[in-house]
Amino acid sequence: MSGPGSASASSSRGLHTSRPLRDDRRGADAADGEASPQLDLKIMNKAFADSITPEGLRQLDELAKSNGHATVDGYLEAALRETPGWSSEDRALEEELHRDDVGEKPNKSSFWYDEDDPEMITEEHDEFDEDDITSMAHGKLDEVREMRHYARLAVWEMPLLSKLAKKFEPPARDQVLRWRYTTYMGEMHPAEKKVVVQFAPADLGLTDAQALKLKKLAGARYNPDTQLVKMSCESFEHQAQNKAYLARLVDALVARARDPADMFDDVPLDTRHHRSAPRPRFPAGWRMTEERRRELEEGRRRAALEDLGRAEAAGGLVDGQKRIDDFLMQRVLEEQAKERERAEELVAVPAFGKPAAGSRR
Repeated sequence: MSGPGSASASSSRGLHTSRPLRDDRRGADAADGEASPQLDLKIMNKAFADSITPEGLRQLDELAKSNGHATVDGYLEAALRETPGWSSEDRALEEELHRDDVGEKPNKSSFWYDEDDPEMITEEHDEFDEDDITSMAHGKLDEVREMRHYARLAVWEMPLLSKLAKKFEPPARDQVLRWRYTTYMGEMHPAEKKVVVQFAPADLGLTDAQALKLKKLAGARYNPDTQLVKMSCESFEHQAQNKAYLARLVDALVARARDPADMFDDVPLDTRHHRSAPRPRFPAGWRMTEERRRELEEGRRRAALEDLGRAEAAGGLVDGQKRIDDFLMQRVLEEQAKERERAEELVAVPAFGKPAAGSRR
């Protein structure tokens, strides 16, 4: 480097950044192989940093201070802008390179001063051209589409399920456990993992003492009205895990009930957890029997014969429908008579002493 002038000429196109040289060295080491304006700027900065000497940097600083600038970047930018050949394209390129190197200014209107995500910027879709419906209308349209989809399923596909129908078969004697699952069609729900099992101690092939011990072990899960033990589990993530846990728990209860070491004979069966509500029963005397049915039929037959006898007698039986029809007919005749009288009163009569229409004096 021969002097400040040569140094400024050689760096007029190579130094357009406000970062220190050590940042440029770190940026050049981490640069990848893509060809972009930011990569070219780092390569130029690295070449300048490798070729510059402390004496050259001191001369550049003195040159900037002598021209009234604090840094060399400010001096170079002012000199280039005052150059007659500095066109708007060159100025835009310089500003773009500077923006790529420094970065965009943070958006202070946001909460965390977050920068805009370039992948979310879609300028071609930001403006509303009044050619679409609102978001609420789109939601309603999706709801209508879903309803029509299930309506088509109900009309066209549900009748086909009759081919897969199977005859009901009661559970076998060895199928003593009744499982219950919960499924929410078309969505994921936390309650789907819950599994419930019910069984009757009398169906497990236990003796009376063993069944009583099992009821005592079940505790509050035993219902004395239905004679059923009900347990549920939702501790695990999947239904299969909860079902396996309940199956192991039932096996453990049965094994413990069959253990003759301690039959809990001195412990009574506690049913305080269950409150039995009294249910009214249909009286046995009100039930329909064959004898009661014959008695009612005989009473209806006698009543029909009595009505027939009174109808044959003169005025013995009043016909309600005939009385109603006669009354309605009388009302109609009275209304017609009143209308005729009203029409006669409304007939126009010429006043006394006035000449009739068309007469001459």
